[in-house]
Amino acid sequence: MRAIAYLLSVMCLGWTAAGAAPLAPAQQTGKLVLDLKSYTSGAKIPKRTQQQLEHAGIRWGMVDGTLLIPLVNEKYVKADLPYLTRFGEQRELELKPGEYTITCIGYEFSSTSRDIDKVLSKSAFFNIDDVRFTILPGKTTTLEISPFYEAESQHRLWVKLTMFMPNLRVHVLEDGTPKSEDVVITKRTDKSVSWDDYRGPLKF
Repeated sequence: MRAIAYLLSVMCLGWTAAGAAPLAPAQQTGKLVLDLKSYTSGAKIPKRTQQQLEHAGIRWGMVDGTLLIPLVNEKYVKADLPYLTRFGEQRELELKPGEYTITCIGYEFSSTSRDIDKVLSKSAFFNIDDVRFTILPGKTTTLEISPFYEAESQHRLWVKLTMFMPNLRVHVLEDGTPKSEDVVITKRTDKSVSWDDYRGPLKF
C-alpha cells in the first residue's frame, strides 16, 4: 500500500561535527547514542509487510538542538534527514554539551484520501519537545527507542485497509543510569499540534 511509505520514511535533519562551527579547544564534546531496538508487534503482521520491515528503521537528525523523528515522508518535512538507523542498530554522534529535546512528527491512519494534503491534514501532527536529555562533556547519553507496531484500519467503500503503525517508546540513560520515565513520542495527545495548526520551521 502506498500509504505505508508515509510511516516507514520516519526521518529528520542532522547536525554533524563536520557541518558545525569548530569547537573551542578547551570544550569537550559528549556522545549521543541512538539505540533503536528490534521492533515488536501487538498484531499479526503479514509476511509481505514483515519483509518490508526487515530493512526498515527511522530517519532522524538534529535541528537547532532538537532531535527530530518524523513518521511522514521526508519530502514533506522542511529539514535535512541524513541519518537512517535500522531496527536493531545504533548510531553515535559527538555533540556539544547542553540541553536537547526530541520532537516527533506523528502519523495516524485517519484518512484514505488520494489527496496528500487531505491525508496530512487529518493524519499528521507534531509532538514538540516531548523528551528532554542532556549531553555532558566526556560522557555518553543513550536514547533507547523501542518500536511497537499496532494495526490501524480504515474503510474505503467496502474495502478494509490496514496499516501497521509504530509506537516509539524512548528511554534516556546517562552513562547507563536511567534519567527519565519512558515516553511514547508517537501518540497524539492534548498537547499535540495538528499538521494544519503547526506554524514552525519544520513544515514547508
